[in-house]
Amino acid sequence: MHPARVWQVLLGVMLAVSPVVAADSVGAVGGVAAIGPVAEQPARACPNGYVALTFDDGPDAVTTPALVDELRRHGSRATFFVIGAKAAAAPEVVVLVRSEGMAVGNHTYDHPFLDELSEQAVTDELTRTSAILDGIGGPAPTLFRPPYGRRNAVVERVVRRLGLTEVLWSYDSDDYEEASVEQMVRQAEKATDGEVLLFHDGYHSTVDAVPQILDVFDRRGLCAGQVLPSATPQQAWLDYDGDDKTYYPAVAGPW
Repeated sequence: MHPARVWQVLLGVMLAVSPVVAADSVGAVGGVAAIGPVAEQPARACPNGYVALTFDDGPDAVTTPALVDELRRHGSRATFFVIGAKAAAAPEVVVLVRSEGMAVGNHTYDHPFLDELSEQAVTDELTRTSAILDGIGGPAPTLFRPPYGRRNAVVERVVRRLGLTEVLWSYDSDDYEEASVEQMVRQAEKATDGEVLLFHDGYHSTVDAVPQILDVFDRRGLCAGQVLPSATPQQAWLDYDGDDKTYYPAVAGPW
């Protein structure tokens, strides 16, 4: 990360976790302006709607800032579902993500199989992560994604009780399966208005794919959208052709 950006991020952490910061330190650090509101992006034409880009398993000290940079260059935003333990270890990266207008979601504390845990253990995974994220550059998240997409009635009950919106995905990039940039772009080309794409932090191939995917969106009249709660359940895993369909209460829409 550029040294100037490091100073901005460190100041963001100070502001997020310290109750008092001297007023003189807010204006500049080492001659660099402190993090302020996200610059207003030019309005993009989105005649064919919105597709949400989502990134799991961060924050990663290298690839998460690189992803944010690629999105920012294009004037786009995405949602990062972060692991609580990683966020606690790298709060400056979470501050960076949020300072650039990206959304942050809860991806549990240490990425377990939630459908194998007790109700109390599921609750602890989610509440511990929300507590970590609350105040690191923003409030506690309202979006939640279960690791591996694994959930059951217990998980759904906890999610409802905590007032979270569960977010699955329409298409998987398979970046964790060493998919090539070309393969990831082809997956993204399937997406239509309201759908959600799954990617992961930690893969340089994903960073390389993002600009090409955003170019595909431009050509198709789509924009990278926000994940929003939906009263109409959306079907997950659209590549799956079995009879046992899975649905989730979220959709991509405008920021």
